[in-house]
Amino acid sequence: MQPIEKGQGHIAARPRLMLLLGEQLITDEVAAVSELVKNAFDADAKRVIVKLSNVDDPENGYIVIRDDGHGMTRETVLSSWLELGTLSKAREEDLKPRYSESGKRIYLGEKGLGRLAVHKLGYVTELITKRIDSNVESKLILDWTTFQKNEGFLEDIPVEWEVNTPQVFTDVDKSGTQITIRRLQRQWTPELVAKVQRNVSALKSPFMGLSDFDVNVIVEGKLTAELETVDLVDLVKKATYSFVGDVDEFGRIDCKYAFNRKDLPELTRKKSHKTDIRDPKDFENDRKPFCGGFGFRFYSWDLSSQDQKAVFENRAIYTEMIRPNTGVKVFRDGFRVLPYGNTDNDWLSMDMERVRRFELHLSRNQIIGAIEISSKTNLHLLDKTDREGLIDNDSFRDFLSLVKSTLACFEAERFADRRKLKELTGRTRDLTSDRAIFSRNLVALTNKIMNTGIDAETKLEIRNLISGAREAFDEILAEKEQPLLVAASIGLTYMMPTHEIGRNLHEALKILRNTRESEEAITDKINAVIALLKDTDAIVRGVGRLMQKAVQDEEFDLEKPVKHAVEIMQFRLKRNGIILEIDRRKGAMVRGNEKLITILLINFLDNSFYWLLRKKPEERNIKIIIDSQDNHATVIVSDNGPGFEDFDINIVTLPFFTRKPDGMGLGLYIADRIAKMNGGRLELLAQKEEVGLLSGANIAVVLPTAKR
Repeated sequence: MQPIEKGQGHIAARPRLMLLLGEQLITDEVAAVSELVKNAFDADAKRVIVKLSNVDDPENGYIVIRDDGHGMTRETVLSSWLELGTLSKAREEDLKPRYSESGKRIYLGEKGLGRLAVHKLGYVTELITKRIDSNVESKLILDWTTFQKNEGFLEDIPVEWEVNTPQVFTDVDKSGTQITIRRLQRQWTPELVAKVQRNVSALKSPFMGLSDFDVNVIVEGKLTAELETVDLVDLVKKATYSFVGDVDEFGRIDCKYAFNRKDLPELTRKKSHKTDIRDPKDFENDRKPFCGGFGFRFYSWDLSSQDQKAVFENRAIYTEMIRPNTGVKVFRDGFRVLPYGNTDNDWLSMDMERVRRFELHLSRNQIIGAIEISSKTNLHLLDKTDREGLIDNDSFRDFLSLVKSTLACFEAERFADRRKLKELTGRTRDLTSDRAIFSRNLVALTNKIMNTGIDAETKLEIRNLISGAREAFDEILAEKEQPLLVAASIGLTYMMPTHEIGRNLHEALKILRNTRESEEAITDKINAVIALLKDTDAIVRGVGRLMQKAVQDEEFDLEKPVKHAVEIMQFRLKRNGIILEIDRRKGAMVRGNEKLITILLINFLDNSFYWLLRKKPEERNIKIIIDSQDNHATVIVSDNGPGFEDFDINIVTLPFFTRKPDGMGLGLYIADRIAKMNGGRLELLAQKEEVGLLSGANIAVVLPTAKR
């Protein structure tokens, strides 16, 4: 059909668009000043001065940002500085960055919108610039109120400019740009001035050089305040815990960890290691990260008054010097990427995780961290137009996952040392240590009495009383611990298959909805729904059997809880393509709580499932070995995943210890308590210690065989 008329239209912009962009794309005064400092960096400036003069008086105060960069010609001012979205700094089509005029710096700005930051600060902008080797200055004045009042179109509003003999950059060899902002948007407070001072000073990474670029903030007027200059490089040398290294483009970490307390040299520990830190749930099937590699530096302290006094001697050092600089910040090519690490930006959810698992996780006020990315190697980590961080794409999500995994590695290393520190200083208690202390005291008391001159009959009576007290103490502990342990075990076990149940029900409902809307034959679809519901029913029945009241002391074959655990987890096995083999080498009859042993084995399997996700489906294997010898029965769960990084059963069974970024750290602790409650123990095995073990994690529960 032929149109009656046709032609071409053009998008027109009203002047108020300039105000809207300036107000909405620039978050606050810190971001505004940062954008102007970035422009100076892109102009190859070596020095930038930010002057805040009488900014508590909006009408008479002003802000100056002056640099000694290569400056601009009149033509550049009119063609680039006045052009929104200019392409002069934009990346190439292959996302490779562009370099500054000197060829030494990668452009920080690429959107062509950073100059709108001037409106966030004030209503009148004066720009004076002198090009290197030029003998004239170009001057331009923008009155932003004209954009608000004018009803025409943006291109119709004139902007006045002039060229003069140098008045600002008077020396022949001087060049640069000076921006003066008047009629300020708001009345500045002492807190805002301090915030800008602190954040502008922190724009450069303290660890990556940029020795040829300095930013100085000068404050004039009533709000003048001297902020103490902090040398972070020197300060972090006093960190109790440090973690430094790199994550490569494949998600492998190469790091150095150190624990250092000068007052406790016997606890000093250093560790270097390399490992794959990809979270299996985010990087299934051995997927390579999209984000590229990055560097990291984490430095942390304990916050108790006792620890602060031991480390700093003067607690004010933490309050005045460390606390204002805490948080994990992101730097690209040595320059800060806002807002990551700001006081109101918990981008790694550290404070929330700290509340959930206090013992393991760090809060933001305990850590000074720097994540170092590059425009060369992190091509798809791109700034949002509104300067509120990086675009939420696949690369950023991978980057976030890897940073969280890096932090989890640090927290796991710190956890073990912090535990030792607390034990040494008498600030930790647990059931096992309390029981041991009680037992030692009773033995000492018994020996003391036996060495006195009391007659034999009285000694026997006292010994019987002490023995009875000990038995009563153990019975009370068992009565209190066992129901709590059972409840916690069933709670964790119930959580494991609920995701599978939810997925089955969601898929069944989806099929039924599609069937209702379809005119095609529905037999196959109904059969698929029935299969999903049967799977779900089997999972529910399996968990239901665990919830039934258990016989606390019964004799059973270890193969029985093994088969029950596999039955409950069989649908996850099938869905994740895991091949499981049960190798029964010798009959193993034990006495204890069968349902708790089932829960223990489910915990083992759940850990294997998690770490095997990183491998391709056809490469995922688990073997369960049942054996008995020397009056002990053993069940080994062996997989071909990455294996245990902490090959110490006393570490991995600590409550809340985990290397999973979102893990609870209770599974192996509960498994350990279950083993001990049944008179057994957990063991970690190397592949060579037992015939037939796989190459990854090998964990065993060893139980005494039932007496005949």
